[in-house]
Amino acid sequence: MRSGQLHQTLHAFAAEAAQALTAATGAGAEVGFEVVEERARMHRPALYCYRPLTGAFIERNWHLLLAQPSAARAIAELSAIPGLGSYLLHHAAAVADDESADEAEAALRSFTARVFDGCDKTFLLVPERFEPAYRELYENAVEQRSDIALLGLLRGVSTTAKEIALGEGMLLAPLERLGHVPPDPAWVRDDRPSMVVAVDPGDGQDGLDLALAQMLELQTALRLYAAGVSLAPLAWIHAGGSQWRALALGSGGRSDGRVALVAEQQEELSSFIATVARRAPRGGPTAWALRRFELGCGREALLDGLSDHLLALRALLEPEGPGSGRLAGRLAALCADGPERIDMTRRMLGAIALEQGLMAGSELSEPGVDGSQALAAEVEERLRQILRDVIAGHLRGDLAAVADARIYVPDGDTGSVQGAEFRVTRTATGTFATDLFATPQPSLRPGVAQDSVFSDAGEPPTTELRAVTRS
Repeated sequence: MRSGQLHQTLHAFAAEAAQALTAATGAGAEVGFEVVEERARMHRPALYCYRPLTGAFIERNWHLLLAQPSAARAIAELSAIPGLGSYLLHHAAAVADDESADEAEAALRSFTARVFDGCDKTFLLVPERFEPAYRELYENAVEQRSDIALLGLLRGVSTTAKEIALGEGMLLAPLERLGHVPPDPAWVRDDRPSMVVAVDPGDGQDGLDLALAQMLELQTALRLYAAGVSLAPLAWIHAGGSQWRALALGSGGRSDGRVALVAEQQEELSSFIATVARRAPRGGPTAWALRRFELGCGREALLDGLSDHLLALRALLEPEGPGSGRLAGRLAALCADGPERIDMTRRMLGAIALEQGLMAGSELSEPGVDGSQALAAEVEERLRQILRDVIAGHLRGDLAAVADARIYVPDGDTGSVQGAEFRVTRTATGTFATDLFATPQPSLRPGVAQDSVFSDAGEPPTTELRAVTRS
């Protein structure tokens, strides 16, 4: 039930504020404007419009509003409300830098900006503006309830479904379904697939922090699901008719993915994300490799992430150090079979040579179109494949030893019954089969990943992972 006294006091202050602000514009004070680009719809071009900076104008003239007779009563009424912190957290848009201002005055300032949002020269107090602003304050500060969602822009992925629920309190939906787009240039670009991820932060004091962490975990899972997926650097919260508030995600990275999700994948995708959240390594070389994988995916250019991904692979497969020269052969042993293993080994040696060339500052013959891009993409894909297998439980234990066991199979046993393999004990020192990697590194040549999660032929994506089992 609404407080009639609070409603009456705030209405009286808003009426006096309207007169004072209108008088200020009449005396020559100007309300600034900003140019806002509206997202293009279908085949229509983007539109540009002017939006008055009403909040900033109220800030500059706040001393005039504090001098109104009803200002002190309004601040006193607000001071008696226990939930102003929640209101300010969700709805404050332009609070002054003056740290001496208390919560009540800050809430009144935010409330005033909401009432007159969009006004430029004439500040009219109308029910269509006052009542929604009062309802927001009352529901958040007095009743202490809010329907708030944390929104992030997931780039490099799209969906044909109306929405895809990912467990309780999180869903994906097309950006076109968002009625009001945050004032962020990244949200109005129309040159790449993108969709909205919405997370319910709950009612706890640490709800927003947990929601941000949950959004970053989703990004990790989707990067393990496919390449070229990243969140925009800023997330936004928006409750009811309140103004937008930005929260830094510290994210970014390549967003050139071409992932298209369908409604039928909802259960599969939810299961995969839950598996990553539950079984992602928390320590040791695999956890370090996963963090390095994320760093590489966070680079804006594919080649910039090559060293990150090779470092992650070395942590998993080459504990002796890069001088051993065993990374390429072990990686191919885990990711390829038969004749393809030799070709993959050569491509990985080429990727290592490419990294050395980039470190030395050598220029590529045809930047952006030669085989270097394909090599970097394959390194990322192979690392993604191994990390998925480890998290899914298909690969366990010492991965270098597992790879060595796949490499050293006696010739006489190649056609024997399944499970017959010759295992060797890998030592940290010595000259263990050094002649295996004695071949010169080949020149760079194109190479593409053959087992990407998503098919270019248009088939639905799958998270079926290759199981590497040993008896």
